[in-house]
Parts: sequence; structure tokens; C-alpha cells
Amino acid sequence: MPRTRRRTVPLPSSFLDFFEHVCYNVHMNELLTRTICIKLDVTGHEAALQETQHRFNEAASWIATLCWEERITNTNTAHHRVYGETRSLFGLGAQLAICARTKAMEAVKAVRIQEAEKLARWRKANAHKKSKEKKPLPPPEPASCPHFRPHSSIRYDARTYRLLSLDRVSLNTIDGRIIARLLPGLRQHEMLEDPDWKIGGAELVWRNGTYFLHVTQSKDVPNVTPAEDAIGVDLGICNVATDSTGEQFTGAEVREKRSRFVARRAALQRVGTKSAKRRLKQMSGQERRYMRDVNHRIAKTLVQKAVVSRKALALEDLTGIRESVTVRREHRYERHSWAFFQLRLFLMYKAAWAGVEVRLVDPAYTSATCSRCGYCASMNRQSQASFLCQQCGFCCHADYNAAVNISLVACQAANSSSGTSPATSPLASAGGS
Repeated sequence: MPRTRRRTVPLPSSFLDFFEHVCYNVHMNELLTRTICIKLDVTGHEAALQETQHRFNEAASWIATLCWEERITNTNTAHHRVYGETRSLFGLGAQLAICARTKAMEAVKAVRIQEAEKLARWRKANAHKKSKEKKPLPPPEPASCPHFRPHSSIRYDARTYRLLSLDRVSLNTIDGRIIARLLPGLRQHEMLEDPDWKIGGAELVWRNGTYFLHVTQSKDVPNVTPAEDAIGVDLGICNVATDSTGEQFTGAEVREKRSRFVARRAALQRVGTKSAKRRLKQMSGQERRYMRDVNHRIAKTLVQKAVVSRKALALEDLTGIRESVTVRREHRYERHSWAFFQLRLFLMYKAAWAGVEVRLVDPAYTSATCSRCGYCASMNRQSQASFLCQQCGFCCHADYNAAVNISLVACQAANSSSGTSPATSPLASAGGS
């Protein structure tokens, strides 16, 4: 992992001060949701679907713009404000107009929430700088209204689409109902026929000239297995993930492959010929799919380990790290393409399926604190990979030390919430040494 230029901050004076940072559990939804991607054969209905797609997304963009300018975030208020005009201006049916409003409002709410969270982080950082009499940070750029492209997806609910026998589906369009043929594989067939999952809405997605139907299914969340101990997971670039049992998921191969993807794209873009552009189109999405596969395999391994050991999973909450940490120009692509949040999402939903509890921990000082004696100092971190405590002489891999600290924070929080006294908690004995 490249060395970053961090601004100097005061370190906590003791191990127990370090564990006063926030640790909270991830509250799962009451329902588990999964999506089945099925290829569609829409022969003879391409024109109707394309026209519906364009009008639907044009309507969704108009609704989003209007609600953004009038600062409408309530769904019922938005419905009464835009329903009639949506049907008259864009020629959509009643349910398609409602689906367009739903899609637009979800996007507007998501952007507003992200804007509020970014503003809260900026105020917190400025308050810290003001207490240290340092130059304040510039305010974040205001968020922009969401917009949908003509080929964006169409939202369908239970009234606008229906799965039929013989792998057929009925879809609502501006020209009425059409019947398209589903082309599912064996895995998709098994998932659609699974009686434990309830079929919900769907999205019609156009990708590279082919239509896909993304069918959602849901079922009740299994009971979470209570666990006192937790497996800490430290996320990084040199090592994608390191857990508190000592297992490392190295990022050397990931960095090598991603650097080759970047170099290959840059070389083809410099050439600029038709064949080069054709090759770029063929390469589109390869890096993203590779990183997605890596994160899936890591998440599956960690969740399986938690199930076997009957422990919870503890992750560091890295929200806003790209704004708070600066790197050199040559390392910017590597840092900004770091897919840590995707790995966190994969871990959370796989853990929910397996009934494993997930806890998020404030990552502050996890790399600078000794997991054995609790001494905290920036000099403890000798290099990216080396940790040497300046007080007790404990030496280990820096990522493993951080993972153990994350595990200890999660255990401390669990013991405190369950009424365990500090004298019997595993951190009290460490802090007193």
C-alpha cells in the first residue's frame, strides 16, 4: 500500500482511550433480497420497448428535476404533484407513471442522503481543525440532480409485469401488453422455482443491444446467531483483507492485473484506430468483473469462517476515507478504484444469509495501537507491513495487528451492551498491562 501523507493528529494517551471510539452493529433489514438476471427474447417488440424505455426515463428525469428544484422528498407529496402531468406529457399508463415516480424519488432521496452525510463529515473535520487552530477545509461541492439516460432501466411492479408458464413474461408498454420469451439457465430456473423466496418487482435492463429482466425475490432474514467473540477484518490495498486469525488475502495479484488493464486501455486510447476502439469495447467491464469476483470469493471465505467458528464479523467503517486521506498523483487511480465498499456490501449480505452478525468499528488508531499492551504511537507503524511496539517490543504484520484491534473493539462493545463488567472484558486486562 502506498505511503499516504496524513495530517498530524493527537494520539490517545492509553489503550482504553482508543476503544472509546464508535463501534456499532449493522442492523439488517427484515427481508433478504436477491436479483435473478434473465436474458429476454423480444423479437418483434423492439420498437415498442425502445419507445417505452425512452419515455419512461424521460418522465423519471423530469420528475427528479421538478422534485429536486421544489425540494420534495415525500413520496405522497410527489405523487400528487407529478402524477397527472406525467401521464399527459409522456403518454405513460397509470402504473408506469407510478413506477417512474418511484424510481425518480428513490434516486433523489439517495443523493440527498449522500449530500447530508458528506456535509456532516465536512463539519466534523472543520470542527477538529478549528480546535487545533488550523486552516479550515473548503465546503464540499453541492450535489447535482439525478438524471436518467434514454437506455436506462424500466421499473416494473406486480401490476405491470407477470411471469407466465413456458418461460414467458408479460410486460406493460405504451402500446399495450407484449409477451416476451425468457431464456433462463438451469441456475435461474432453480431460483425462480424456489418456494422459500417470494417474487417481487423487476427491472428491464438494456445492455449492449440485449434486453435482460432483473427479477427480485425476497424472504425473511434468518435469526442472527449471538456471538461474544468477533473476527476482525482489516481492509487495504496491498492486502485486500486481513483477518484476526492471521489469514491474508493478498492484493499483489489484484494490483498487477489492474495495472495491466489500465496500461492496456491507455495504449489503445493513444492509438485511436477503429480496431483499437473495437478492442476497447470488448474489454469494457473486464476489470470491474474481475474485482467483483475477487470480492465475492473473499467475502464467502470470511463468512464461512465466521459460521464455523460461531463468531461475528467486525469491519472498519471507511466511509469518507477518500476525502480525508490524500495520496500522490501516481497512486490516485489505485486509491479511488479501491473497491472496499463493494467488499463490505458482499460481506453484509452473505452474513445476513448465514445468520452472522456484522459490526462496524471506527478505524481510528487501529494501525498505531499495539494489540498486546495497548500503547498507541505513530512510531509503532514502522512501514506498510511492519509493526513494532515502542513500549513492549511486540512485533508482527501491521495489518494483522490492526485486525486484532478491530476484533477487540467489537468484543468490547458487545460486552458493554450485554452488561459485562470492564474488569472481566478482554480489553480491560489488555488496557491495564
